[in-house]
Amino acid sequence: MFRYTKDICRLCGLQHDPFHKVTLNDDRICSLCANPLPGTATGDWPTLEHAFSTRIERARGARPYDGLLMLSGGKDSAYLSDMLKNKYRLNILGLVIDIGYEYPETFANARALAERIDIPYEIFRQDDEIMRRYYRFLFTEQAIVQPDGGQVCLFCGRFLIHTACDFARRLGIPMVFSGHNPDQIFLMGESIHQTPEQEILVDFLMETLNEETEKALRLWRRWHGEPELPLFPDSLHVDGVELLFPFQYFPYRPEVMIKQARERLNWQPIKRFSKTYIASGCRLVKLWAFMAFLNKTNSYVDFEFCNQIRGGSLSPDTARQFYEQAEIDFEELAELIRELDMVEAMKEILSPYGDRAETLVRMLA
Repeated sequence: MFRYTKDICRLCGLQHDPFHKVTLNDDRICSLCANPLPGTATGDWPTLEHAFSTRIERARGARPYDGLLMLSGGKDSAYLSDMLKNKYRLNILGLVIDIGYEYPETFANARALAERIDIPYEIFRQDDEIMRRYYRFLFTEQAIVQPDGGQVCLFCGRFLIHTACDFARRLGIPMVFSGHNPDQIFLMGESIHQTPEQEILVDFLMETLNEETEKALRLWRRWHGEPELPLFPDSLHVDGVELLFPFQYFPYRPEVMIKQARERLNWQPIKRFSKTYIASGCRLVKLWAFMAFLNKTNSYVDFEFCNQIRGGSLSPDTARQFYEQAEIDFEELAELIRELDMVEAMKEILSPYGDRAETLVRMLA
């Protein structure tokens, strides 16, 4: 998300990255563009859309709602809310899970969206102290920390999806819709159209994920006892609730979705990361993106953008503008670190980076 080098692929914009073994050739083309993964699946979209319709028909007419939609204030959930309500005529409940570290625009967008398409929505506030301990643990427990900061969204995303499914179960809602994009779905092992090569990769990813989850849970129990919430669920799914990722069934076209959400819903992007909007997130994203910057490695968001560029769904110019306008806000990072009560731990973590982390360290003094 933040540029740490000028060695950038001229096709997809990915940075030279020894950690992920991304290299550039003499033509400034990265190894992923020069040697794409074999057997990449392309969706049989009419068949997949029919499968989606079949699945939601099983829930239609349920009470009190046909389904629950996870709302984030971003383009994905905005686009899906319009599709589910106005195309498929589903009776849906919107849910915002408040972890305490969202931007105010998240709630403003969710409220405006719900009012615009006339759906009820709930804000499910999590316990402040548990969330503070949880995210402090994800950022500072060195046994689980990854150079690209990916452990934060990995564990948090699973916690949020599981929480939404459990919330739906308690209300008797039979289906949960999540707006995760295809790359995120694949990394969670939930992709439904995979090649044999991808099947092997998914098996490896899920084995690794299970090991990392077990390790994180052991460490949490050592320091904090048994989790009071399902912070490290071994599965996304909850009995009695069907979990659907609609972008398994439809092409993921972020720029088209942004345009449609603006025109149909008067939706406004959350431009906290760059003046050029592609995606948004919570305040925690900026901190793990800064750690990826310090470690000179691409984050999973960078890989998502480059995959979308290679697939033709994201303009290289749009991505270039996003990166050019993305700036590190040290004051915001320092404020977040103080809120998480991890000043001393982060000063220790940042000390090996010397001049590159000096500004933030000074603000934490």
